[in-house]
Amino acid sequence: MTIFSGIKLPQVIYETSSKYNETIKVLKVGEVLKLSVNNFVQSLSKDSKSADRLCWGQAVKILKEQSEGVDVANILILGLGGCTMQHKIRDQFPNAHLVSVEIDPVMVDIAKKYFELDSIDNHNIIVNDALRVVVEPEEHGLEQQSFDIVVVDTVLGDEFPDLVKSGNFLASVKKLIVPGGLILFNRIYLDDYQESVNTFVEYVRNFFENVQTHVVAGYTNSDNILIYGRA
Repeated sequence: MTIFSGIKLPQVIYETSSKYNETIKVLKVGEVLKLSVNNFVQSLSKDSKSADRLCWGQAVKILKEQSEGVDVANILILGLGGCTMQHKIRDQFPNAHLVSVEIDPVMVDIAKKYFELDSIDNHNIIVNDALRVVVEPEEHGLEQQSFDIVVVDTVLGDEFPDLVKSGNFLASVKKLIVPGGLILFNRIYLDDYQESVNTFVEYVRNFFENVQTHVVAGYTNSDNILIYGRA
């Protein structure tokens, strides 16, 4: 027996690329599946114990606490990946109608094959650019002031798309939320990104009320920050 006995090394069970993501891998570690995009873990299988303590579980915990006493009917999630966020939201909001927007059809296929996407009921998926959807919601069957919660979880590897940081995007998202409804952004909070993220937080305060932040410790060099407020 060595000091490495019992350590479970990741097994690559699927690898591909897409127009939007250079390297996409599905890894298996023990019984847990991980979705790695450009060497950053974006999703875990829905039953992973780690998912609750990491950004997905902590985000949904905040949403649940902040919506206490509210009958949450509609939730919009921008970004799908391996649908960890969607599974956790469904667990805590079993009666809400979910709409997810994902730009990469390859991600949708992977979520279906490896991460039980089709087990999430009452869930519509729009395959398109998030900015286009929020700016022209009627073109995609959405109505303004129709969502109680919007979650912005759009990443390409470790990058937060520039368009999602724009005033046009933030103003358009706000119009989709019922007055007093919740907005939550999930951002990677690595050292190299902290200055730009902190600037983004201050910018968000120009559009939303009572903006707060919560840093979630991840694995080595993989912290996230949850930014949330009200329309």
